[in-house]
Amino acid sequence: MTQSNENLPLASRDYLAQRLDGARDLYLLALALGARRDGHAAFGQMIRESRIHFAAVIEEARIAGLETREIATILAQSTVEDGIRPDLRARVEQLLIEAGDRAGQRGDAR
Repeated sequence: MTQSNENLPLASRDYLAQRLDGARDLYLLALALGARRDGHAAFGQMIRESRIHFAAVIEEARIAGLETREIATILAQSTVEDGIRPDLRARVEQLLIEAGDRAGQRGDAR
């Protein structure tokens, strides 16, 4: 039997919330990168691993005492429409542009 949320220290709840946010962002980022190509083959392993990590963090939160509805509430607190923070999306866009520029300079354009 898991402990109730009232017994979970605030620092632990904050830590779990950060882990849940990070795992969700990692999974969404992997999905977003995979969607940029002609299918998921190039990022299939990364998508699978990030999904496994996300599920493990959710299980960790449940073992720590958070109920499913509490986990859902934490994950729903994002104010971003598609689940990816604008700063994260902008940085990924920049990295992809830079990677494309480097590939073009080497003649490796894909």
